[in-house]
Amino acid sequence: MQSEMKLAKRLGRVMLVGAALGMVAGCGSLKNLTQSSSKRVLFEGLYYPARLSPNRDDRKAFTVTVNRAAQGIEGAREAGRYEATRYCIEIYGRSDATWTVGPDTEGLAVVDDQLILAGRCKG
Repeated sequence: MQSEMKLAKRLGRVMLVGAALGMVAGCGSLKNLTQSSSKRVLFEGLYYPARLSPNRDDRKAFTVTVNRAAQGIEGAREAGRYEATRYCIEIYGRSDATWTVGPDTEGLAVVDDQLILAGRCKG
């Protein structure tokens, strides 16, 4: 009888520790679902994934593709500007860019939920 009591206590402790670890792990997962990543930058409260592709022959020239642009053109424009500014600063130490099709260009069109911008870093 005494050995059964010890086994029950030990099993209870293991379950308690397991439950506590599950709660801690669950909080991390829940946080990932409900909060944006610390590396994500929101524009007008929304996330617009953007990818910059430098030109192979001229690294100052680039194309920025902004996804989820149908959420709002203004947010998509700013996400593209941000990506280009970040690239120019990281690579050339300056934030200036000359745009061929830029965030301030009139009549930008969203095609297949993407906004495509093109420009060149100054400097």
